[in-house]
Amino acid sequence: MDKKELVRLDLPQLYRSMYRIRRTEKALAERYADQEMRCPLHLCIGQEAIATGICSALKREDSVMGNHRSHGHYLAKGGDLDALIAEIYGKATGCCGGRGGSMHLIDHQAGFMGAAPIVGGTIPLAVGLGWANRLNHSDHVAVVFFGDGCFEEGVLHESMNLACLKKIPVLFVCENNGLAVYTGLDERQPDRTIAQVARGHGINTFEGDGNNVLEVRQLADKAIALARRGAGPQFLELDTNRWMAHVGWQEDDHLNYRSHEPALLRRKNCPLKKARALLKTEMMWTDKQFKAIEHAANQEIDLAFDKALKAPTPEPSTACHHLYKKTEQPPSSILDSVSSERRLPYSTALQEAMRQAMERDDRVMVIGEGVPDPMAIFRTTEGLQETFGAERVQDMPLAENGLTGACIGLALSGWRPIMTHQRIDFVLLALDQIINNAAKWFYMFDGQASVPIVIRLLIGRGWGQGPQHAQSLQALFGHIPGLKVVMPTTARDAKGMLLAAVDDPNPVIIIEHRWLYHLKGVVSEQPEPTPLEGAHVARSGTDITIAAFSHMTVDALWAAQILTEHGIEAEVIDMRAIRPLDSATVVKSVHTTGRLLVADTGWSTYGVSGELIARVCETGFSALKQPPRRVTLPDYPSPTAQSLTDDYFPDAETLIRAVLEMVDPEQHHSHEEIALKGHRPAPRDIPNREFNSPF
Repeated sequence: MDKKELVRLDLPQLYRSMYRIRRTEKALAERYADQEMRCPLHLCIGQEAIATGICSALKREDSVMGNHRSHGHYLAKGGDLDALIAEIYGKATGCCGGRGGSMHLIDHQAGFMGAAPIVGGTIPLAVGLGWANRLNHSDHVAVVFFGDGCFEEGVLHESMNLACLKKIPVLFVCENNGLAVYTGLDERQPDRTIAQVARGHGINTFEGDGNNVLEVRQLADKAIALARRGAGPQFLELDTNRWMAHVGWQEDDHLNYRSHEPALLRRKNCPLKKARALLKTEMMWTDKQFKAIEHAANQEIDLAFDKALKAPTPEPSTACHHLYKKTEQPPSSILDSVSSERRLPYSTALQEAMRQAMERDDRVMVIGEGVPDPMAIFRTTEGLQETFGAERVQDMPLAENGLTGACIGLALSGWRPIMTHQRIDFVLLALDQIINNAAKWFYMFDGQASVPIVIRLLIGRGWGQGPQHAQSLQALFGHIPGLKVVMPTTARDAKGMLLAAVDDPNPVIIIEHRWLYHLKGVVSEQPEPTPLEGAHVARSGTDITIAAFSHMTVDALWAAQILTEHGIEAEVIDMRAIRPLDSATVVKSVHTTGRLLVADTGWSTYGVSGELIARVCETGFSALKQPPRRVTLPDYPSPTAQSLTDDYFPDAETLIRAVLEMVDPEQHHSHEEIALKGHRPAPRDIPNREFNSPF
């Protein structure tokens, strides 16, 4: 390589960056045994050339996503050294305020958008960041680093497919050290290169020596230039060596799992030695010049450790902070007066909410399988693509985890994606992204970045939907801190809660019951959000409180109407939200009625109904005249055959029987006659005769 190229690539600065990373990692290893760093430590010694070579080719505005072994990526992109060391020591001055430790790093000013330890977890986020760049007509690129162990993860392939499909400017960088913890590449992959598989996705690929910083930089220049010019995603497979144990501060050759790369070979491939040799032979560097760089780096690193050790630890009282980002202008009341008497079906109210949200905010996107198809997800997305175009209203590949991650990346970039899954069952494939990234991002990065994403999920009860298309999984999502989870019952709330969810800076799960779609209600013509919290007393009563969720509220109101004819006044509460769960309204009601029946569309065991009863008993036990009861699904999956489902789903009849047993237990002889008034006529697996297919 001629001297002009060495000058252009700035080999001295590349060496300086690699040395700084190496010295930081060694300093961490030397001090780790003191046990003052109370977090796992994944050192990148031996892999410094990749982080340095790639990041040196980037602009500050380009974004980088890392993984569990990302100290080098963070530093090479310009991340704050003091904040890194303080974070690993668990100090308040750390880049995550002590919430993340070694595996969670962030520095927005430097363009380092986040590192997280779930293997492959940040890959679709980087695709989302790159997608946002393309939508914003920017020439910025996104980069994501991952190891060869990630190549067996499905989310990587989902992400590469999406990136190719949408021509997203993202650079996939595989740091191939041949190991996934202790397992060699030959034990995990057939005899082929990783780049071969990437080419199968249609991605332009590059392969090179990840221990040669100049080669890495030259490949990065080519790949990044292509991405900036609109050539779509680029893939780099760079061979390297991990010198240290997978996690910890020592080498681990004594475990004898590294037969393919003995320590002597690793030392021979040292990226710093290679760069040092070139500086000596091609640029005539002297020991004095090396010592000057090394002395400056050593001083900076030692000072960073001194600062970290003296820095304060986070106040225990702040442990619960940054769970949710504060909403700037939350809707004021569930019961605000409606400005018209217009009646719309629930499904139309949802469509209107999305249309109005997209009209008032160009950042709102609607994405989901079947969004633009002729059925338009039960007509809830009808006409949106024709009005707002294919960039903002899109179908999606069958890649739930990858698409969810990409939408999280879009949200981190300022977009407001609305994802739709035609069945709640399908979103189980995306739990990693929802639970590990969307729900935790604001918290684990100390309130520096939130994820304003809306995820619509449909409960597909009826018409033989069976065990995997008819589940009610609200308890699962309600269990996760950081998510907001709502189940609107009325057409007004369907529209108002969806509008509020789009405005909310946090991830919101909206669970819609398919049997509500045809029901009409009063809906304002104006874009009027309704709160994502708070229960609503749908009917007043004095004898028993029925706290109901989603479609069970409809059955509860029907049951209450029948019961009032027989002298029993039931107070019906539409719970509306799962998280936050409004137990205070229920406790207040129980102080009047003395009895509580909870009606949920989900299972009983570990369900939402049990959580609500527990909270009422904790704060309102003295008001109860008798033990509370639950009406839920039985604890087995939904069957398909009509004869098996007729009595599977609770309804008004089920509620009437439960109320009579609680309020009027002595009059058994009349219970059957009253309960049958709430009996749903056959066929009982559909809400009405118009419901004549799964769609």
